[in-house]
Amino acid sequence: MKEQTGKQRIKRIVAAVCAVLIVGGGTAGALAFRSRAGNQPEAAQRNTRSLSASAAGSDTISAGGTVESEQFGDDLGLVNTGVRLTVEAVLAEAGDTVTAGTQLYQITEDSLAKAEKTLRSELQSAENALIEQKVSYQEEQGKATVLCESEQQLGKSAQQTYESGITALETSLEQAYSDYMDALDTIGNLPSEIAAKQSELDAKQADAEQMQEEQKAAKADAGQAEDGYRSAAAQYNSTAAEYNAAAGVVRYLGNALGKDVSGISLAENVNAALQAAQSNAEPASAPDREAPDTAASADRPDMQDFGFISKSTFQSAAVNTAESLPDKTGTNDSLTQLYDAAYAEYEAQKTRLADAESAFRNAESEYQRCTESQSACEAALKEAQSRISSLEKEISSLNSTLSKAKTNLSKLRSEYNSLKASYETDRLDLKHTLETDTAAGENAEYHYEITCATIEDELAEAQAAYDTAEENLRIFEENLAGGYVCAKQDGIIYSLNCQEGRSVNLNTSYVSYVDESSYYTTVELDQNDVTQVSIGDSVLIYSSETGTANGKVTAIAAGESASLADVRFNVTVTADENAELYSGESVNVYFNAGNLKQSDFRDFDGGGDSERPDFSGRMPEGFDPSNMPDFGRRKDD
Repeated sequence: MKEQTGKQRIKRIVAAVCAVLIVGGGTAGALAFRSRAGNQPEAAQRNTRSLSASAAGSDTISAGGTVESEQFGDDLGLVNTGVRLTVEAVLAEAGDTVTAGTQLYQITEDSLAKAEKTLRSELQSAENALIEQKVSYQEEQGKATVLCESEQQLGKSAQQTYESGITALETSLEQAYSDYMDALDTIGNLPSEIAAKQSELDAKQADAEQMQEEQKAAKADAGQAEDGYRSAAAQYNSTAAEYNAAAGVVRYLGNALGKDVSGISLAENVNAALQAAQSNAEPASAPDREAPDTAASADRPDMQDFGFISKSTFQSAAVNTAESLPDKTGTNDSLTQLYDAAYAEYEAQKTRLADAESAFRNAESEYQRCTESQSACEAALKEAQSRISSLEKEISSLNSTLSKAKTNLSKLRSEYNSLKASYETDRLDLKHTLETDTAAGENAEYHYEITCATIEDELAEAQAAYDTAEENLRIFEENLAGGYVCAKQDGIIYSLNCQEGRSVNLNTSYVSYVDESSYYTTVELDQNDVTQVSIGDSVLIYSSETGTANGKVTAIAAGESASLADVRFNVTVTADENAELYSGESVNVYFNAGNLKQSDFRDFDGGGDSERPDFSGRMPEGFDPSNMPDFGRRKDD
């Protein structure tokens, strides 16, 4: 048995599969073949106690099962790629024993060229994505830094911001209440204030009407006083002219006689004073008759010595004086008489001048009084009119304020009520913001680290994708450049996963091998028998074809149970290394076997002498080894 080749072993596996299909019948047999011990046909699952007590002992338990083995396979190692290759020819078959490097498939040149182009494109795309991710990494790290600093600043200023917000809320509420109460006060108080202003305005308007009448009367009085003033001034000027003429004659004659005439002064014209009064200026002072006449000169009796009188007036006065004297001209007596007569005329004119001056002063005083009275009336009227204008503006402004207050009262009340209603909500919002910003500040560095870890992972993923694409291309160039897919290790081919003319997925296994070093079977025990079995117990495995082999219990698990009275358990038994078994072989497993004889062993169906179909190395018609089912793996894997 040890000398048989791997190909003979696989043919025996196929024969066993066909036997199961024949015995089990069609689909049921195929299902029994594919399943693990939990799904074995009932005849193989039920434990068999056909042994005599004397041969095996009362504790010996037996149950039937099917041998399974681990499988392994080759794949190209390409990942994350959709590249497929088209098989041009299959160069091996199931059952072949191969060594590493054995050619298994030949690939079409066209699919190789397309695959290489696709892999290079995937590598370029991965490289571009890696470059973009590196740039993005720098940008995102910068953003994370800015965000971290911003959140830390938020945390630092959170309490101050909260307090400022609370203050602003309270200020707004207080201001809204104050505005509302001001509007109420305005509506309550302004009407009386407006009424008082209106009363004052009415009184001022009445006063202004009276002042206008008084102003008219004062203006009329001032006009009459001005006329009297003009008349008195004219009379004074006329008298002054006559006085000056008389004084001039006296001064002239006195100078001729050598008399002291320095005390004889001349009167001045009051026209300048009159003009000043008419232009609302202070009237000029009346002439001072006692003031010395600095213009007089005894040595040069000229016309300028006689004030504002004309030469004709002076001559007329002199003639009149001479005619009143005796005919003694040409002598000193005659001059003396002329002087005396002139002096007497001077004294008479002096008296008339004093009367004219007194009348002028009285007229001037009355004119000033009337002018002042008129000015006072005009000033009072102007002040009253100004106050009237001011009162009218104040009343208009107060009415506007009252109207505005009435219009805005409802709005101000609503604003106050709204702020009052939302105060608590806004305060809670500020509190929530405070907590959020404080937490953001406290967690800023943690968030920064999480963000950095995320973008580092993204960069690592991009790097891994690039490395994968680069490795895929390297594997392709090293393993497929010659156009063949080869075995990567030594082994017996269990199945070839590709067919001629079909495509090969480079991400999956393209060949499966049988692992002859690991045979196991799973049998079913009931709840009574399983209590006598423990993991690690030694067992005997019997096959009518290959004989006996030793093994151990490696797993116990609950199986499918028909009822509470019939609870089943799956017990996995692993054969010792180098056991003479093969996958698909039906065996009996003996627990607590003791000293069993060869004659005590039974085949899996209870009839140890039954014959299996012998296909003499031939495959059943229509049987495709590449489609053989996967026998599964151990329960404890």
